Amino acid sequence: MAKVLITGGAGYIGAHIAHDLADAGFEVRILDDFSNGLEKRVTRFKDIHRANILDREAVVNAVNGVDSVIHLAAKKAVGESVDNPLKYYENNVAGTLNLLAAMSINGVKKIVFSSTAAVYAPSEKDAISEDDPTEPLSPYGATKLLSEELIGTVGKAEGWSAISLRYFNVVGSGSPELGDNSKDNLVPKVFQALESGDSPEIYGNDYPTPDGTCIRDYIHVSDLSSSHIAALEAVNKPQIAEIYNVGSGVGYSVREVIDQIEATIGRSTGAKVVSRRAGDSPKLISNIAHISRDLGWRPKLTLKDMVDSAWKSWTSER
Repeated sequence: MAKVLITGGAGYIGAHIAHDLADAGFEVRILDDFSNGLEKRVTRFKDIHRANILDREAVVNAVNGVDSVIHLAAKKAVGESVDNPLKYYENNVAGTLNLLAAMSINGVKKIVFSSTAAVYAPSEKDAISEDDPTEPLSPYGATKLLSEELIGTVGKAEGWSAISLRYFNVVGSGSPELGDNSKDNLVPKVFQALESGDSPEIYGNDYPTPDGTCIRDYIHVSDLSSSHIAALEAVNKPQIAEIYNVGSGVGYSVREVIDQIEATIGRSTGAKVVSRRAGDSPKLISNIAHISRDLGWRPKLTLKDMVDSAWKSWTSER
């Protein structure tokens, strides 16, 4: 039975991947410092290394004995990265370097990396492909792009198989206990505002889009998780070095997402427009032809599925 290390495996996305891998017959080890990860998400798992990705010795120990790595551990708030770029370079880049060193020491040669659509330059294209220009607008995006480059360079030198997955916007829950607790993602931010009696905020309505709000490609977390299993199967083959977009291939504006939230919860959110947020692109929609062709992966779930499952998870915890 293949053993997989998931860094950040108690996080929102990492926990979904951990459960889906275990269900698929993989042996799962988790590395997480639980700064954002939640205990309740990983009660099923016994092989848990409680450590920070910056702790070189702990990371070396966590990699020892595994066959492959899925690397998600990172800081991910765009706005915070603009305000505190050093924190992001330290955690995301130095953390990746620690992991790569640990893989080299332990002779582990297979990695799937959690990257982001935030690496791309602003684009007027209907959909962004992997070979489009990369010009991150935020330090967060810059750290992910640099990590991709590190993985590519080290992987080539060491003869590794490596796939980087550029996530678009992740929404929903595979089961109620695995819901998104992020303070930075749109849907839980709206739910949190409503719970607090506040009006959800829309960051700008003067973008060059049909309704003036940012357009993003939203993907259900369960679809995203399944892409990691497909990628893991691919890195088990002879040396591969690929980057894939992972999204739905469909764009929705912030206003459209809020409209779906209102339909799901059955009432108005009272959302209000505030000033733009630094580091946001007007539009990011994925072209997913590359991953569909190479790995046979396609998303299955709709925006309604995403919001309905997110709301079910949110209310189950209240």
